[in-house]
Amino acid sequence: MQHLFWLEEGKIAGRSGPNKEPWNLAELKAAGIDSVLSVNDGESCDLTDFVANDIHYACVPFTSNIPPLEGDLEDCVSAMPTAYAFIEQQLNLGRTVLIHCRSGKDRTGLMMAYYLMKTGTAPLHAVSQVRSVRDIAFSAEGWDQFAFDVLYALQD
Repeated sequence: MQHLFWLEEGKIAGRSGPNKEPWNLAELKAAGIDSVLSVNDGESCDLTDFVANDIHYACVPFTSNIPPLEGDLEDCVSAMPTAYAFIEQQLNLGRTVLIHCRSGKDRTGLMMAYYLMKTGTAPLHAVSQVRSVRDIAFSAEGWDQFAFDVLYALQD
């Protein structure tokens, strides 16, 4: 499926959002996607379409500021556990999860890195692993350092 990349094959995928690259939810479902997590504001996502395609959906927006602004760290640190809870719930039910923002790189990458961290990977390695599947991850101005700031703030 075009624009889709897997962090963990058959479990966690990423993609640019439908507001950048149009989606066909039936194709996503056929590609094995059971659940979608928007970490932007869910622009161009229609809950009715998700229901019609039997795809579970949650929207937990993270900042889109480039570069990140004062207060964005606290907002992300507050929102990410909620987003992770959705992912964990879906995976426990045997469903795959697609994470997206607009471009599928910074906010999506941040959530993927946090997922890896929650499953035992150190922040530095989590960021590296995300970049290995999405080489443009954390490329917006200020997002490289911001990702580390958020991840280290969330360490248990």
